[in-house]
Amino acid sequence: MENMKEITIAGQRIVLKELSIQEKKGLWLELIANFDMMQFEFNGQVMLLLVTKGELDYTNVQRRKISERIESVKHIPAVFYFDNLLTYERDRLVEQGVYFVVADKFAFVPTLIINRRSTKSEIKELFYPSTQYILFYHLQIESLDGLSLKELEDKVPYKYKTIAKSIKQLEALGLIRLEGSRNKKLVFELSGKELWDKTSTNLIDPIKSIEYTSDVFTEGVIGGISALSHYSMLAPEDVMTRVLTAEWVREHKASIPELHSFEDIQRIEIWKYPPLGTSGYVDKLSLFLTLKDDNDPRVEKEIEIMMNEIKW
Repeated sequence: MENMKEITIAGQRIVLKELSIQEKKGLWLELIANFDMMQFEFNGQVMLLLVTKGELDYTNVQRRKISERIESVKHIPAVFYFDNLLTYERDRLVEQGVYFVVADKFAFVPTLIINRRSTKSEIKELFYPSTQYILFYHLQIESLDGLSLKELEDKVPYKYKTIAKSIKQLEALGLIRLEGSRNKKLVFELSGKELWDKTSTNLIDPIKSIEYTSDVFTEGVIGGISALSHYSMLAPEDVMTRVLTAEWVREHKASIPELHSFEDIQRIEIWKYPPLGTSGYVDKLSLFLTLKDDNDPRVEKEIEIMMNEIKW
């Protein structure tokens, strides 16, 4: 640790500062004996970096308890440093709410969850597909208020890294805030119709591409006019529109009918994110986005009725 003068977080070189005798006050002897400790500042937050000496090892629960004790004494977060850490080990630390840095590869620290591909680019105004999925899940399936990012993994079809990127986007756009010192919880700033209206300029068209097939295909959920007819008085299509994700198409390419771009018997929509279908039909909010520019007056009217009937 003597030669360690800095660490890298999100591509930024962060200078480490040795603790003075005064700054060590309140820290217990076992901690001082078993860890090299340096102080650093990132995004305006002062933190304490801990590196175990020699071959000492601690369980994740022990690290959490050490962190909590330090925070109660020094009122700053403790961050553990590792040269290497396997993915499952990182996940277990995250579950315990333990902050850590893995060399210049990965960091889980207060107010920031990043990976080696993080950049300094500005947050996009248009939603990532995963962001839109999370928002629509919250609005239509069940509230995500009060959940941690780790708990979100059990709710949505995305990995922790992707969820973190989406939560960061929602936070940057002022749609949510994160509360708590450990295992931060999501809190949506608006609810229901207000939240939907607030995001009107951020929403993306769910459809990545439109394909057709000469065979009747029964995989995927039902979308397009076929789904609208389910939610309204509109007559259904002769052959139902099917919705697939680009990922699903790649994985099942050998077993699906040949798709082409010219109109044929059945319309296939390839979506950017999985539709939040209930009872085999795409969700109403995503359906609205796919049909809102349809010029058929009957479609326009039924879409309007469908949206007005949503119980926010």
